[in-house]
Amino acid sequence: MKKIILMAVAGFLAAQASIAQNVAGQPVGAGKAPVASQPMAKGEGKISGTIQDEVTKAPVEFASVALVNKGTGKIVNGSTTDSRGRFSIAEVAPGHYKLTISFVGYESMVVDNVAVEKGKDDVNVGTVILKSSTKTLSEVTITGEKPLIEDKVDRMVYNVDKDINPGATAAEVMAKVPGMSVDLEGNVQLRGSSNIRVLINNKPSAVVASNVADALKQIPADQIKAVEVITSPSAKYDAEGTAGIINIILKKDSGVQGLTGNFAANLGTINSNANMGLVYRKGKVGVSSTLGYAMADMRGKNNITSVFGPGSSISRSTQNVDANRIASSRLLQFGADYGLGKTSYIAAGIRMTIPDVEFKTTQVTTNTFKSSPDTRNTRVGSNGFEGINYDINLDYTRSFKKQGQELSVLGLISRNSRDNENFMELFQDSQLTQKEQNYNDAYNEEMTAQADYTHPISKTQTLEIGTKAIWRYAESDYRFLVASPASSPFVLQPERTDVFSYNQDVLSSYAMYGMKLEKYNLKMGLRYEHTEIDGDFITNGTTVAQEYQNLFPGFSVSRNLKENQTIKFNYSKRIQRPQLSLLNPYENVSNPKNVTRGNPDLEAELTDAYELGFSTFYKSGATINASLYLRQTNNAIQSLSTPYNGSNPDSVGRVTTTFGNIGQESFCGLSLSSSIKFLEKGRISSNVNLFYASIDGAGQQQSNSGIVYNTNLNVSYNFNKGFSAQMAGDYNSSQISLQGKVLPYGTYNFALRKEVLNKKGNVTLGVNNPFNKYVTRERVIKTYNSENILVLNQTNALSINMRQVRLSFNYQFGKQDAKARPRRVKKVSNDDAKEGEENSMQ
Repeated sequence: MKKIILMAVAGFLAAQASIAQNVAGQPVGAGKAPVASQPMAKGEGKISGTIQDEVTKAPVEFASVALVNKGTGKIVNGSTTDSRGRFSIAEVAPGHYKLTISFVGYESMVVDNVAVEKGKDDVNVGTVILKSSTKTLSEVTITGEKPLIEDKVDRMVYNVDKDINPGATAAEVMAKVPGMSVDLEGNVQLRGSSNIRVLINNKPSAVVASNVADALKQIPADQIKAVEVITSPSAKYDAEGTAGIINIILKKDSGVQGLTGNFAANLGTINSNANMGLVYRKGKVGVSSTLGYAMADMRGKNNITSVFGPGSSISRSTQNVDANRIASSRLLQFGADYGLGKTSYIAAGIRMTIPDVEFKTTQVTTNTFKSSPDTRNTRVGSNGFEGINYDINLDYTRSFKKQGQELSVLGLISRNSRDNENFMELFQDSQLTQKEQNYNDAYNEEMTAQADYTHPISKTQTLEIGTKAIWRYAESDYRFLVASPASSPFVLQPERTDVFSYNQDVLSSYAMYGMKLEKYNLKMGLRYEHTEIDGDFITNGTTVAQEYQNLFPGFSVSRNLKENQTIKFNYSKRIQRPQLSLLNPYENVSNPKNVTRGNPDLEAELTDAYELGFSTFYKSGATINASLYLRQTNNAIQSLSTPYNGSNPDSVGRVTTTFGNIGQESFCGLSLSSSIKFLEKGRISSNVNLFYASIDGAGQQQSNSGIVYNTNLNVSYNFNKGFSAQMAGDYNSSQISLQGKVLPYGTYNFALRKEVLNKKGNVTLGVNNPFNKYVTRERVIKTYNSENILVLNQTNALSINMRQVRLSFNYQFGKQDAKARPRRVKKVSNDDAKEGEENSMQ
């Protein structure tokens, strides 16, 4: 693993060397912006404007804008448009110019007679309309030039389609995104925190409502266009928790007329999937659909050793678990949009997944008692879940004559059902002595309505306001039955059987003010949220009721130091409400010596987040993005493990893990990413996240602190004749929690790609961890009682088979004429709930 760290450091040193070799030393755009053909005299002038599509009035992103000196006819500077179609060219000397604007699929447009006068700092040419090209492109694929990593004003973007080997599932993609890490079970962390919200196409999804790790394994990497990381969401977003928002952008309508489509298939020794998408657009109407299927066969082993302290009749319990996780998932997606006129449109869609997961386990448990003979038993289990998840959205957007003025009304209905079944057989000395059945029928339902309005006060000032309502309902019906002896009928256990229902309503509104002042951009906002919670244990009559109101201020300021060099500062206040997986009191007893359950009495977290960032692009093709950040969370939610201290002989040696509001967490760190080109056709990119974590469990008589880091390195090279290759690796240092830590581990992979079928398709051969079959993640937990005496010392070594060979094929087809770009349809974005972590191999 030391080699991976050294490679990451080498990548950053190489970036600095490349920058030092840049004689000009002036940064340029990461896209294909025009390069000046002669030295440009510096000035104080600035030329800006907006590019739109003639038919849809949608902004044209990544269009090239060249600034031409009318006297010499030569290009003196240039730029590319951003996600809103805007461009800006700074440091322009007084003189007479013209702008030449071009983009694939459009006719070039010239804006003549652009005069920059002395003393006049800003020239805005307004909105420039691009007309579609009359030339029809048959059987081609149109792609824009984007770097692998983009640092935008409010988010970091990882362009997955620029990665040679993105992986088989979304979980493998996440491990390559700056600031993120993914453990062996697929649990995601951002800057050391798992308190994040994952969105799909800017909106929440029932696919990720119950468990993020399982959801990421159901999304094929070939469907992902980009991953956006928003570490400091503004007041316009839900008051999301400590770390930020992860937005997975799926490949979708390219906006071109006619029928287009793509087919992708991955055949691997662990993960396999196939999916096909079709898009048809004619005039103002567009429809799209996707069908997909994925399957996985993952094997692993779990060695758990629990050493108990004074007061327990057992001194040690050792478990050896062999596990096999067999999973499949079907996907159906359909969407449609219609232009009601030049200024408004409506869009609707449904996304549905049907998962089916089964775990097969064999557990051998040896108990060593202090004053009685040792015992040994074997449990053979089969447990899993199936269900159906869907999201249905209906969205309306209207633009007004005034540029930037817009109204949107959005709605979303989501549902996630998950029926869990667990069957276990207990053997003593090879004789079947007991059988167990454990059921949990659970589902989440969520309805959202929101309205947003943007009003430009002037060319430099903007006001945004909005309101939103989220109605959530969750239910869990769990039952536990035992047949003892094994030949007897199953008997319901009332003390472990109940029905739990949960309502959470969140009503919110916000206001934001934005202003541009010379080289500064300022945004400030305030969000109000009112929360009501009702929980009910139907069988025993216990209830949970919470109601609270919060104000969430947000502030950001950025300054353009030079062309494509930006420094920024953000402050935001967040709340994070626990989701069903943390609240559900259902006990997962698939491993009766290591039981997990939720805590319905959990309260929300509150966080203050600060960030200072710097980003730049260089002429050599190098990019550097750096951020210093500080997060402080009060009432923090963490997992807590406690040993059983009662007298029931069947429960001796049991460790129960639940969740609690433990106190305060503080994270102070540096996030750094860099990308450089080498030998013209090669690229090295690396990410490092280093932070100091401090956890103070005020009510738990424990605390923990330490330095934590994770890093990844990607090296790729494009050879001749359509061949390209990549090698990548990631390394995670020790991770800390209140009661312990996770020891270091790392993974690596190699890939070779060949373009085929006239560059409309590609074939990729990849291999993960070829030199070691298993990757082990070891967790150490120490629990103390109120007298500060160690009562539990547990080590949990989870080893998962990560060695995989994978063959992938991707093909794009269709007749395209590039007459329109896709509409930027707004989506509901719920990002205020905290998810739990589960061990996918247990």
